[in-house]
Amino acid sequence: MELIRVQEMLAVMDLKGEDGLPIPCNFRFIDCNLKKGTGGKRITVKNVVIVGGVSSDSTQRNPNHFQNYTRNFRSIYNNEIRKFHPLLVEEFNNMRVVL
Repeated sequence: MELIRVQEMLAVMDLKGEDGLPIPCNFRFIDCNLKKGTGGKRITVKNVVIVGGVSSDSTQRNPNHFQNYTRNFRSIYNNEIRKFHPLLVEEFNNMRVVL
């Protein structure tokens, strides 16, 4: 199995196609919620795209993705948005993720 570094994985996740839309990817990560004390499950997601955070003129709370080192992804099938920690990704597009 090929290896990919976390930084390279994030760069690939941010790529856009010729049409200007994000390119879908697949990855497996470990779920973790420190506030609730839950997690440890391996979650595999397929055909998802990375989505941006809240816009600056929004009335919603800022997710502080940079500070918390998190990203949001959206399924292209059902538009569900979820959050993950890139450091907890184990596999990305059939490549093993390493630090």
